Amino acid sequence: MLCMGKHKTPEKAIAELQPDELHALKAIVKEFMDKIQSVDDEVELLKEDRKEIIDEYSDKLDMKTLKIALAVIKLQRKVAHQDAYDLFIAALEEKS
Repeated sequence: MLCMGKHKTPEKAIAELQPDELHALKAIVKEFMDKIQSVDDEVELLKEDRKEIIDEYSDKLDMKTLKIALAVIKLQRKVAHQDAYDLFIAALEEKS
């Protein structure tokens, strides 16, 4: 997914600003692709590092349960109305 920053320029304006000469356009496209590839390479390295850390701790922690607990924590941090959330949780726990 591409992130174009906070200020979006209308597509028509962008098309008018970019070079219409093939050589100049190729240079910008190459620069763009090189930067994207560099980020993609870093992402892959980070994924490998993450997998190694998970492997390192998989014999010390119940990773399946830990992943679920982490997902719950992430969701709880997104709650805008904590009081309402707590009431819903209490109601749902009673129901179980």
